[in-house]
Amino acid sequence: MSVVEGKQRGIYPGWFTVLATGVVSAWAWASWGYGFGTYFDPLQREFGWTRAQISAGYSLRRLEGGVEGPFGGMLTDRYGPRIVSFVGVAIAGLGLVIMYFMTEYWQFLLLWGLVVSLGFNLGTLDPLEKALSDWFVRKRGLAVGIARVGLSLGGTFGPAFMTTLLIRYGWRIAFLIAGLITWIVCLPMTWFLVKPHRPEFYGLMPDGATVEEEAASSKVDVGQDYAAEVGEVEFTVRQAVRTLAFWVMAVESLLISFVSPCISVHMIPYLIDMGVDPMGAAVAMGFTLLMSAPARFFIGPVCDRCSIHRFKYVRMAAQGLRILGLFIFMNSRTLTMVYVSAAVYGLGQGMSAGSRTPMRGRFFGRKAFSTIHGTAMLVSMPMSILAPIYIGWVFDVTNSYRSAFFNACILGVFALVAIYFLNPPKAKPEVKSDIESFL
Repeated sequence: MSVVEGKQRGIYPGWFTVLATGVVSAWAWASWGYGFGTYFDPLQREFGWTRAQISAGYSLRRLEGGVEGPFGGMLTDRYGPRIVSFVGVAIAGLGLVIMYFMTEYWQFLLLWGLVVSLGFNLGTLDPLEKALSDWFVRKRGLAVGIARVGLSLGGTFGPAFMTTLLIRYGWRIAFLIAGLITWIVCLPMTWFLVKPHRPEFYGLMPDGATVEEEAASSKVDVGQDYAAEVGEVEFTVRQAVRTLAFWVMAVESLLISFVSPCISVHMIPYLIDMGVDPMGAAVAMGFTLLMSAPARFFIGPVCDRCSIHRFKYVRMAAQGLRILGLFIFMNSRTLTMVYVSAAVYGLGQGMSAGSRTPMRGRFFGRKAFSTIHGTAMLVSMPMSILAPIYIGWVFDVTNSYRSAFFNACILGVFALVAIYFLNPPKAKPEVKSDIESFL
């Protein structure tokens, strides 16, 4: 029994999953992720909420994501990514539509922090990254890179698109339109283009490789051996959490969770404070994501060719650029320097996002991919919750973001130190077991 490098007839179904991931992620991060900063100004003007209060909605999304992560991961690993993604996207669309009727702060926290966030957390990253990791092994970095370009494009044009809706129709209609787009565009993509099982279940092989004629059931073992040729071994959750690599990755995520909201949540209000008009601030935010697109794409093939022992240097370079970009941003006094900082941060962000999934797959395999990720989210959850609120609170108290951004840079440096100790986990013979239950 042997795997042969070659092409299967027709288009390999995994590439349709790449397309679906790119489109769904693009819209989710346009309306829910990087578009969040566009909501500060209209909500402050109508309700008088502080930036810390509005940031709490973003933080609740991370709380919900941290709590949901392990359970959503287990559901994805057990029942497949299609149904989990479809249900999540449906819930997100419902939450956005109901926000049209919002009149109280508690309703904002409930709808945005829980319903919309539950939907997008459940429907996007975990199941779609699981699907990509199932269908690609040697080409996983390339597949993730292409899909992540879609996310970058959503972040590039999403803030400007949402700002246009906010200016032209007001925030209520903007949320209503966002919910309808979520249903009309994302639901069909998840249902028709995302497969519920691994390629071996359909008699195919990862990456579109071919195999000598054998019984279909034997391809389960062949697929696992195919992944093992690049040093990928199947870990269970219990085995993963006993490795140093898992905890180093979790600590890195925890510390960088203080850096991320400085840009993703507070960049637009920061620029408006500088005197930039809302559309100009949204465009600058979009430029950050535009600059991340080429990095997301090119880092994928780099990871495919990278030795498993060199992943940590990719991560250090990525996070180092993000920290440098934030430092330039906090010291920017002109729009030109803002764009310089956006370019540096965007490149680092793209490298970070594009290398995370290939690294996790290479370190821990496909078997419990989503559950391992969800479990790691529990570690970073406290920082993810507190950081956006703290940054907003610092501004409310001091009328400046400077000290909060500086603290983020310091924690980012600690993250670089942690990453230096990141090495691949040692495989154990008993790891390869019970793979069929996760097809």
